Amino acid sequence: MPYLGFEPTFGEYPSQIFAGTATGPNGSKTAFTMDYAPSNSASILVTLAGVKQMTNAYSVDGTTLTMTAAPAADDPSGSNSMEVIFLGLRADTIQPDETLGTDAIMRYNGNTISENITVAAAQNAMSAGPITIADTYIVTVNGNWSIV
Repeated sequence: MPYLGFEPTFGEYPSQIFAGTATGPNGSKTAFTMDYAPSNSASILVTLAGVKQMTNAYSVDGTTLTMTAAPAADDPSGSNSMEVIFLGLRADTIQPDETLGTDAIMRYNGNTISENITVAAAQNAMSAGPITIADTYIVTVNGNWSIV
């Protein structure tokens, strides 16, 4: 299946459970260490005792999940456990914003091609110039390439 940007990090959504008295909520603990570093708080789902939490109820910084309020203490059976479901967006896969202007009216691109590129017969490509093709690299145009 084709993707715009990076393919999903995970084939299925892994989760991490914080349960019991050792790793689960204890009534005063607000910081929990996750197995993965999501890109932002919207890249995970957090549930407490099976109830989904709003993204403003927590924040992420690397592998640290910080709850805005300490969740109630879990019991040994894990009935008040916390689960984090990773949605496949890692911090290191976020593409930089390459648009300019408040309405994203402009976009910028590099000016040196440092890889072999083929524009297929049924494709159109566009670059803003000037464009330099680095030594040993080839641009094959079977479709259309416009440089403005």
